[in-house]
Parts: sequence; structure tokens; C-alpha cells
Amino acid sequence: MSDPFKVFDFIPADTLFCRDQRPLAAGHSFGRGANWPLPTVLHSAIRTALLRANGGLPTRKGVDGRARKGIAKKVASTKYQWLNLRGPFPVDEKGVMYFPIPRDLVPDGKDKVAYLKIIPNAGTNNLPVPLTHLAASFAAPSKAKLPEWISESEYAAYLAGNLTALPEREPPEREPLWDSEHRMGVEINPATHTAAEGKLYAAEHLRLRDGVRLRFAVSEPPKHKPADPSEPLSLAEHILQLGGEQRFGKVSPASGDWKLPEISIAGNLIKWVLLTPAIFVHGWRPGWVDEAGHVKLRVVDKATRAERRRPRYDNQDWKYDEANDQAERIGAKLVAACVGKPQVVGGWDDQPKPTSLAVPSGSVYYFRADNETEAQKLAGVLQGRCKSDFFGEKGLGLGVCGMWQEGSEA
Repeated sequence: MSDPFKVFDFIPADTLFCRDQRPLAAGHSFGRGANWPLPTVLHSAIRTALLRANGGLPTRKGVDGRARKGIAKKVASTKYQWLNLRGPFPVDEKGVMYFPIPRDLVPDGKDKVAYLKIIPNAGTNNLPVPLTHLAASFAAPSKAKLPEWISESEYAAYLAGNLTALPEREPPEREPLWDSEHRMGVEINPATHTAAEGKLYAAEHLRLRDGVRLRFAVSEPPKHKPADPSEPLSLAEHILQLGGEQRFGKVSPASGDWKLPEISIAGNLIKWVLLTPAIFVHGWRPGWVDEAGHVKLRVVDKATRAERRRPRYDNQDWKYDEANDQAERIGAKLVAACVGKPQVVGGWDDQPKPTSLAVPSGSVYYFRADNETEAQKLAGVLQGRCKSDFFGEKGLGLGVCGMWQEGSEA
């Protein structure tokens, strides 16, 4: 990890309840809460805990935030706005970190896995512009179901195109990391704090297996400006409330390192795999890919990154001028994509937050660079970085890079 981050483990005291965006109402609904926590949920929980521990948690939005497009916005606090998040990912009792399985892997018979083949689009179909290739399965028919998470060593083998089988799971029909636990609940009358008659609901909770915990990394205070003594990053041994139903746990310094799967890139064919969901301005297509498929990202030196960001903070009317950008271009084009069903992302902040449709984790984007040098540059700006068009600072759009071969199982 190139930027300074601190690594922590979150150990739940009991179950977690991370509900999806479907409505839950006592008496006639079911709470589907056995979902892995979204990075945005964890980011909000961390910032809330830090604010509460260092000066108190604001009760209302009474501070002027940074204006965007000339529109002023009230916020509860401007502290810890530098906080960036990576994760969370599950870690087992042996310290092995797991990641969402890529969506271009399919079962191949009983015990093997196969890659989707990336083939030129030679027919007439509704393949969206600017894609020129299809992701197709040529694997043997199978009723086998792949696990939702694979280990970091399996992921590295996948990125290199060498993953042919996965170890047998114990038990094979369940995830080895957690279980779903069903509970009954009753609505509480907020006025009397007593149970409302006949208002029962069912809820599904997530219970981690023994030794399993959530690992995440948070950024340290920025170095390009004086540190604010009222904003210490003091998470260790804090109690963190995460998700709904007032579920909580303890944060401890991680005993292991933060290591994302990474391989050496060779050739000019690069694929980028999402480890966390991403919200893009064009739906499935990233905002940094134009309508013709060309990558608009630039190679920016770390030393000048803060200087490039400063104008947009100092001038509320600032607009990006591509023609005057002196940063080095990247010669690469998006040619194929393997994207899962949209994941609904919302939340609550005194009122319902706007609902967004995110590209789910495990989705894969395939790029053809002009040459190997351009491929190396593209991998350098994508590997281990959050490239979501929205909420990248909250951990969305974290991805890693691998290689693929046209018309073959890689």
C-alpha cells in the first residue's frame, strides 16, 4: 500500500445485522441482514466513533461544508474528512484474508473452475457501446456452486490465469466464514418504550465463525497540511457500533499485514477486478472511460497529487480542463466487461439517503493497452486504488489488476 494506512481488525461481540435496502416493517416483512457490511457503512461507523471519542458527536447539521457547484451544504462536522477506508474483508483464525470471487469464474464439471473466454463480438446483439468483445462460458455443464469468497493465494493464482480448482469447503454447502442466524423481534413503541402488540418481525443476522474477523485499513492524517490535534486516529480498543439493531464489537490493531492480491503484469491485456462495489456515473461504465472506450485516467506523481486537488477546494467554480492537463496520458481502451446484477446502496442520515445502483464486487473490466508500457501505467493507477466515481474515499471501487488472453480461458 503506497499511502500511509493503519490496519485494524473488528471483532463483533455477537451477530451483525447489515440489512439490504428492501423495506422492513414490523408485522409484515423480513429483515435480510446476513450481508457483508458495505465499506460505506463501516466508514460511517468509524467516523462516528472517532467524533464521539474526540470532542463529542454533533446532534445536528449546523456547520458550513464545502460548496459544490455553487450550492452550500450544511454538515454535522468537518472533522475527519480526510478519513479514507480500504475494506472490510474477512480474515480467518489463521490470518488468511478472503476476497469476493471474480464473476468471470464458472464451475467446470465437479471439481474444477474455468475462466470465461473473451471473444470478439462477431454477431448482431445489444452489446453496449463501446464494448467489442463478449465474455462467454465454454465450461462443461455443472450444478456445482462456487464459494462467494476465495483466499488471497487463490486470488493471486486467478489474476495470473492459473486457477484451475478450488479446495473443498467444510461443509461444502455453507460458507466457511459465517452463518446466517434467524431471529424474531418485536416493534418497540418509541413513546412508551414498550412492545407494540402484534408487531412481530423476522430478521436474519450474520454470525462469524470462531476466529473470523473483519480487517480494514484507514488512512493516517494528511502530511501536506498541519495536523489538527483534535483529530487523532485513536481507533485501537474502541467499541464500534456497526450496522443495525445496535450491533457492536471491538477494534484492535491487526496482527497481520494489509496485502491485496497482486501479480507482475506482462503484455498489453489488463483486467481490473472489483473487490468492493463501485458507483459509476454511467451505470456499469466508469466515468473515467469515455463513450469510445478510451481510458481518461492520467499518471499523477504522488508528490503533486495534493497540488492537483487544491484548486477544486479553493475555487467552488473550478472545472476540470482536460486540454490543459499536463499529466501523462494512458493509451488503453475498454473492450469487454463481466458485470453482476446491480447492488442497491443507500442509508440513513436523519432521513433516507439517495439510493444508488452499484456495480457489485467481483465484476471484471477488460482493457487493451497500446503496448506493454501503457499496460504497466494503467495497472499502476488501478491496482489497490479506489476508482469509484462516488464514495471512493469510503472504500467503494477498490480493485486489483490481472492479465487475460483473447479467445482463451484467461
